[in-house]
Amino acid sequence: MPLEASDPQRAAVVKRKVLERLTDVARHYRALDAAMAVFGEGFVRDHFALAAASEHPMELNRVKAIERGVDQLFNYVAELGALGLELAQLRAPGDESSARGDLRTLREIGVIDEQLRDQLTRVASVRNRMVHDYVRVAAMDVHEAARLIHAALPRFVTAYQRWLRAGFPPTR
Repeated sequence: MPLEASDPQRAAVVKRKVLERLTDVARHYRALDAAMAVFGEGFVRDHFALAAASEHPMELNRVKAIERGVDQLFNYVAELGALGLELAQLRAPGDESSARGDLRTLREIGVIDEQLRDQLTRVASVRNRMVHDYVRVAAMDVHEAARLIHAALPRFVTAYQRWLRAGFPPTR
């Protein structure tokens, strides 16, 4: 591992953070899965849209569970990307965070494919709007982001773990 060779102490800290996130991501993925199931088998878009437009607090809380799940799971993707690139010494610890840039780098070195990068970038876009411009986020966009992160996360984690276990080789 490149960082391990140059700074074993920092590498140990980063590896611990990676392990914590990989361990916790499954729990939050299951929570998103359960929150999506509340809207019917296959996460029915129209049911979600009705709940998002509702004045009823319980309906809005069901929507918020989806929104929080998307936010938290994407944050894990972003953190794992940054930490992995730091371990591979393709990103410095003090670099300004850029999930999209890190996803692009992971694509360039062959850790993830273009389709997965595009899906996660779309989730990033919706997630940023949910956090910074909440009023303008359409329920359909949140629904799409939830479906995308739900489908993409297992593929991301599998590819990421394979890359870690192999010692960060560029696969391209």
